[in-house]
Amino acid sequence: MKRLIPGVFAAAAFFVCGAETPAPVKPFAAEAARIFPEAKEYAEQKPGIYLVRDGNQKTLGTLYLETIGDDERQFGYAGTIEIAVLFDNNRQVAGILIGKNQETPSFLNRVRAAKFLESWNKLKLEEIPGKQVDTVTGATYSSSAIRAGVRKLAESYLKPAETAPKPKQPAAAVPVPATAAPRNPEIIQLERRVATLKRIVSGSQVLLKQLRERKEEELQLRLVAALEGPEAAGKFAEEHKLMFFNHPGRGSRKSPVDLAAEKYKNSKSEADLKALKAAILANYERMLETVPPHNAEQEKALAATEARLNALRQKQHSPASAGKMKFSDPEAQAQEDKINRLAAAFRQSRDPKQLEELRKEVTRQLVRGTLTMPARIAEKERELARLREHLEEFTKDPDAVIQSRIDALTR
Repeated sequence: MKRLIPGVFAAAAFFVCGAETPAPVKPFAAEAARIFPEAKEYAEQKPGIYLVRDGNQKTLGTLYLETIGDDERQFGYAGTIEIAVLFDNNRQVAGILIGKNQETPSFLNRVRAAKFLESWNKLKLEEIPGKQVDTVTGATYSSSAIRAGVRKLAESYLKPAETAPKPKQPAAAVPVPATAAPRNPEIIQLERRVATLKRIVSGSQVLLKQLRERKEEELQLRLVAALEGPEAAGKFAEEHKLMFFNHPGRGSRKSPVDLAAEKYKNSKSEADLKALKAAILANYERMLETVPPHNAEQEKALAATEARLNALRQKQHSPASAGKMKFSDPEAQAQEDKINRLAAAFRQSRDPKQLEELRKEVTRQLVRGTLTMPARIAEKERELARLREHLEEFTKDPDAVIQSRIDALTR
């Protein structure tokens, strides 16, 4: 009997904790649990799609993961942001989840505080791409990246169902001279951000050095700014070779320094002047604490932006990837999209079962393509024969060929 007890406890523990969370789901499990506290298990339904179940195997909802790689995600402020979409049993959005990211925490806090992630709640999957959502002031890059990720996720799962045949375009009679490829808009945007971040980092480093090494002059500069205004402070800074940092506060509330300055201007008392200087000193000491982590975040954002920019430049100048293909046939394109989703799911999970499913789908695709090759080769051979015939006719009697063409055009 004693030997059975450990096994009983182990079985009970497994039942309470549920099955092990799949690797691709783990970054989102904590946020999913806030929406579905009863969630105990995530069962893969299709590549990238997981049923969320409680301890009694009751389905609570469905979790959709992204099917794109990191290089396809829109860049936030300091990096990319992985997202997932959680649906309830009515197939309506129950929540947008944030996974692995390198984003500046304060920006994501603003996104959450603005209830931005709730903008898609109650929508069905097919309604997501058309939803207009404004970015969050003070976290524009972060919210824009999340918005793009949500839209791309929905579009990736809707694409196979919505793919329709496209009319074939007639071949051009005359070759069109090649023009220079347009520059990647993201590269242009990232180049501007790199320049901006370099200015911010450089200025922040100068400010920190000034705060640490020229305390008394810094306090005097702040006193001039409080009593005489930014123009006088700018002049003082120029005369003493200082940097004047005059960042406006958020919102309409006045700072303790502003309130103390107003009080002193009205009273001109020594007590109020002392209180003003104390408020300035407190603000100075606060900046000594907050500027270093701020600088670290900006430097991290600069490094991440430069890395993304370099990767895009290399990709732009490298040969096109042989992994992804485009097809004019809707059925063939749907199969290619399925292969890409399977590949994305395997890259995240490294699950041998997913690799085997991917292998089977690629095999089907290649077998199907191979079976159509004889007919395609025969068509190419007929086209080649026609071209040779035209060349032979033109070589023998060019005037006759030219006249025949003119006659056909002028009838």
